[in-house]
Amino acid sequence: QPRDPHRPCARRLDAANGTRVIGNAVSAVARTVTGRFKSTLGRLIPGARDGEPSSSSAAPLTDLREESPATAHTGARPKRKVVRKVKKGTGAMTEAEKKAEAPAANGDGAAKAKKDKGPVGYHYWHQQANQGTAPKAAPVKLSEEEADKLAKQMSGGVGLSSWNQAGTWEERGHTDWAKARVEELVVGKTVDVRGGGAAVVKEVKTFKGDATVVMVRGKPRHGFDFDVTLAWECTFEGDGEDVKPVKGTVHIPEASRDTVDDDEVEYTVKVEDRKTDRRSQEDAAYDALKGGLRTFLRETFGTIDKELLARANGGA
Repeated sequence: QPRDPHRPCARRLDAANGTRVIGNAVSAVARTVTGRFKSTLGRLIPGARDGEPSSSSAAPLTDLREESPATAHTGARPKRKVVRKVKKGTGAMTEAEKKAEAPAANGDGAAKAKKDKGPVGYHYWHQQANQGTAPKAAPVKLSEEEADKLAKQMSGGVGLSSWNQAGTWEERGHTDWAKARVEELVVGKTVDVRGGGAAVVKEVKTFKGDATVVMVRGKPRHGFDFDVTLAWECTFEGDGEDVKPVKGTVHIPEASRDTVDDDEVEYTVKVEDRKTDRRSQEDAAYDALKGGLRTFLRETFGTIDKELLARANGGA
């Protein structure tokens, strides 16, 4: 096709028209934004819409209002959320703030207010309610009978302490009582020895172990386990004052409820300082004690068992 000589001019004309259209659109947008900005600024600062400068002597309280986008173009008056702020430098203070800072300025305001309240305890109100007519509390001494009755009421059960009213686990020791009781039962026990002799238990030489009463759910459970050594002496008829008695020990390694029930209270007899010229007397004392103490020891620790059970049940 032949070249159109006017074609470049037409292109330049189209470009100029496009630029003019874009410029008009930008100007319209700028005018719209400027108008809305002035409208908003006018509501925030009176006189700013007309070009009037805001004075520094304006009211110290200003309103910050929120406008929803839906009502910005309709001109309808939106609901406004007002947040009031105190302008810096004005020194304005509300009455509530002044009252709140007044006690802090005095320093002892809290202590003074507390002092002005006066006594507020139970006894104060009790006295105020009765106007002094109520009798004053006074200690009263209980008799022995009343004290025993009160102790039984406070106790959770027989053999329990007053604090253990619920009848939970509680353990009481009776070892001192058991040791003294064993000494009462065995010291002085005499066993006849062939050849005119007599062996006597002189003392409890050693006493190990314990006796306890355990309360479990309000029920007493007693028990003991001892390791006891007894000292004995044996004399014979016709011995002079210068003749020393035969001496020895009886060792009970285990004395308990089980050994008493099973009749298995085992023990060993020992003769001390053996001498050749008295061998027959020493053997006679050994045989007499070895066979003559079994029933006695079983009965002795059986008595301990029964009396400990009585103590567990509240007996003496």
